[in-house]
Amino acid sequence: MNQLIKDIALTLPPLKRLYAEREQLREENQRLKDVREEVAVEHKKETQLGEEPSIRMTEGYCPFCGSETKFVAGDYWLRDHYLCTQCNSIPRQRALMKILKERYPDYKMLDIHESSPSDGVIRQFQNMTENYSYSYYYEDIPLGSALTDGGTNQDLEHLTFADDSFDIFITQDVMEHIPNPEHAFLEIARVLRKGGAHIFTTPIYLFTKSKPRIQFKDGKWVNIFPPVYHGNPIDEKGSLVTWDWGDDIAELIDDATHCTKTEIIQFPHTKENYEMGLEADFLQVIISKKIKE
Repeated sequence: MNQLIKDIALTLPPLKRLYAEREQLREENQRLKDVREEVAVEHKKETQLGEEPSIRMTEGYCPFCGSETKFVAGDYWLRDHYLCTQCNSIPRQRALMKILKERYPDYKMLDIHESSPSDGVIRQFQNMTENYSYSYYYEDIPLGSALTDGGTNQDLEHLTFADDSFDIFITQDVMEHIPNPEHAFLEIARVLRKGGAHIFTTPIYLFTKSKPRIQFKDGKWVNIFPPVYHGNPIDEKGSLVTWDWGDDIAELIDDATHCTKTEIIQFPHTKENYEMGLEADFLQVIISKKIKE
């Protein structure tokens, strides 16, 4: 009976077309099933070998550790997961180091300070130069106090360093977490020597204007938008995002400090950047150079 209905259906053009489309869908579903089975087999092989499955692997040169290497990602969010197999650096760290080496080739002789670095960054800089210092911020510890890990306790809005203390000041994905960033930019400029620079990364939303995500109201900070948190090297709860930065950030910094010249450096899709593992969303480096006292 089913065969008879099928034979009759195939004599009617609309039903014939529907039947053909159904057969195409059935074949496509089978093809996708076969692909999923192949991926599952490969995933099982990698797991048995004790390796994480990779969705991206590129051979190249790491500007952070200066090694021939492979860049491997096990997640589509390359900004946090595209690792150098030699030093575990991620794209924004490699981008920042590339700009530091290009703009300040004598950086190993300069006084460098970094706020809130990751452990890997600390070790890498300490291996490169003796003139590297770092800090974190704990609200319950006096500012300027020495920390047990070798750094000092510093609030970017109220630094305890003397004027003209450093040649380079580095922050990586920190400035989007500062309640009053104009105070922080002014303080960083104060402790820089003339000709020195604040070199940093922060997510920048291109073609938009910067806007705060919090406001001070009734004696406390309150959210303007639903709270968003990023990872924090000293707090498992993460850090609240206080600003969404747009491409007007350079102008805002220079207006706040009155002594800097700031530019945003992009990393377009070129062969050179590809081979340096410089691929990710929000991949910009901002360099704010102190041009006058």
